[in-house]
Amino acid sequence: MPKIGDGVDAVTAFAGAAVAGMALFLPFTFSAAALEGSPYRVTSLVNSVPRAAALGLIVAVVIAVLVRPINRPGLVWLTATCGALVLAINYFVAATMTSADVLTTQNYIDSLSGGVIYGALGICALRMRWPALGALGFGLGTVVVFVYGEVVAVFSTDSAMTETTMHTPPALVIVVVVLLAVSTLRHRHGVMLPAQTRLAADLPITPIVAATVLALSALLATEWLSGEFDGRRASAWQVAIAVVVSVVAAFVAALLLPGRDGAGVLLAVSLAAAADALGDAPDLGWSVVLVLALATAGMLTGARWSTPWLALLGIAAICLYAIGAPQLPWSFVWTIGVGLLACVAGYTFASIRVSYLPSAVLGLGALYLPSILWAIPTRLRNWPVGGFTAAESTPGRAALAITIGAAAGLALLYRIRPDESATVVSS
Repeated sequence: MPKIGDGVDAVTAFAGAAVAGMALFLPFTFSAAALEGSPYRVTSLVNSVPRAAALGLIVAVVIAVLVRPINRPGLVWLTATCGALVLAINYFVAATMTSADVLTTQNYIDSLSGGVIYGALGICALRMRWPALGALGFGLGTVVVFVYGEVVAVFSTDSAMTETTMHTPPALVIVVVVLLAVSTLRHRHGVMLPAQTRLAADLPITPIVAATVLALSALLATEWLSGEFDGRRASAWQVAIAVVVSVVAAFVAALLLPGRDGAGVLLAVSLAAAADALGDAPDLGWSVVLVLALATAGMLTGARWSTPWLALLGIAAICLYAIGAPQLPWSFVWTIGVGLLACVAGYTFASIRVSYLPSAVLGLGALYLPSILWAIPTRLRNWPVGGFTAAESTPGRAALAITIGAAAGLALLYRIRPDESATVVSS
């Protein structure tokens, strides 16, 4: 039976994944005074958000690859703790600064330290004595932040809204540093036999290459499509090109991972696109508790009856819902949309199976990458680009096309890769 210490580690994995996800996914916290009188700096910050997320994911995978062979769990926990300390220092310094000159630099520091936490903590959680417990905590932290970040406006013309949606709770940052330090002390004398014997110089580089290909392709496609919508109305062919680039990049990244580990990347890319198709909501408030409950239910269901095909079916349902959502009442749209996203995201996480743990870090971290749907402006989306807007159904149709492409990629991956036993990365 799990001991109290195992429960503490699971809570640490949840809180740490949440903070790291916020650092990767959302703009870092800064004082309202830093926004005043510096429109150029603020614009630079806006542009750095997707770039920092892409860079943070690459760092997370690099850290995961480097710490995976370490047989001293305390050192891996210590790596996550150091990342959390840097994040906390950057967080509180940014909250007190009044100058906008270093906003972009601080955002990159935030994402880099978040990547360190996410990569190290992912390995810690998935190598726990009770891996299902660690995976549940780590997965819940990832999924809840993913759902929250997808549906809450990242930027808004309302300064009060901007301030409330861009702040990581200060208490949570402090709690994570303390919890990680406690777990580091708990495991300081621990020794874990490596799952696979490797030479000292044997550094599996393919997950790092896969993360780089996926992150840079997503970033370039998003920025290119954003430029096509800047001051004019982009054509359906331009959106289609961006869709093809997204699907091909995800499939190439999936092929670079060992065995069938790449299935998680294909699921993550399609889920992120489907979530982006829902657009932005004013705020979740205490609905975050409901998201947590629904995500947990999705994970537990997936742990018992999991298949990536059913996950893709649920993702396609979100896309179809997003296509028809503009004709529905706003409050109804977000009540159903957020609940559906939380359930499907939890189930999708539980459907990921890997033979090499850094593959799981890449598959989960890919949820935080920018998708091309960020660059498609509509009337109700709070990420405006230029003065023109696309049809309300365009994001949903683009997300559905990515999901269909991911399904085709998954079928091809399963055809060319043998079915091997894999570690269950779920609750």
